Amino acid sequence: MGWLHTDDEDGAHEGWVVAVLSGGEDAPHDTFEDSEETWKRRVNWAWSFKYDGSEGRRRAQGLRVVCACGWRGPRRPVDFTDPDACDEGLQREWVRHAEVSMSRTLPERLRRLLDEVEETVQALSAPLRQGGEPDEQRPLLAVYVATRLQAGAEEWQKEAVRAARAADYSWDEIAQAFMTSKQSAHERFRKHVPDEQKEQEPAAQSGA
Repeated sequence: MGWLHTDDEDGAHEGWVVAVLSGGEDAPHDTFEDSEETWKRRVNWAWSFKYDGSEGRRRAQGLRVVCACGWRGPRRPVDFTDPDACDEGLQREWVRHAEVSMSRTLPERLRRLLDEVEETVQALSAPLRQGGEPDEQRPLLAVYVATRLQAGAEEWQKEAVRAARAADYSWDEIAQAFMTSKQSAHERFRKHVPDEQKEQEPAAQSGA
């Protein structure tokens, strides 16, 4: 078993490190010895002793991380003296891929919460049932709640974009989560990101 994302309920994303061999082909990710050494190092470390070139074995010329969804990361250098660092670096690449791919996939807990909020607000503004109590319909409260949610959502978006940029996500990746274009996302939120503001200042000064 490789890396699994905690919110991947469908199992579409599972990551492995594979060796890139001398001919440029990827070694199968499931080619490992079912031994105590394998489980000690974890499956993703199999390359460090299956493809180390010793005792007639083929030697890895590089590494890449692959995902069950079909995504393949770029080839990276292999360092047999520090397999931990190789593995951790490739895991970060896979986590980034999974996060971008799942940016519009709601975990079950969030889905339930959003559904509950939507149902509650809709019930407040729904037509009064025959014989129902007057306080079952509270459209003014629905307006207030919707306004609070809208204002909060705008601030949450700004905070989320700042966090995404601080985590080195690109504007293209952020735009995917917004379901909009890169240009639109950048123009809307760049002024709320400190580093983006700094980049804009020299340009504005040079044009003065």
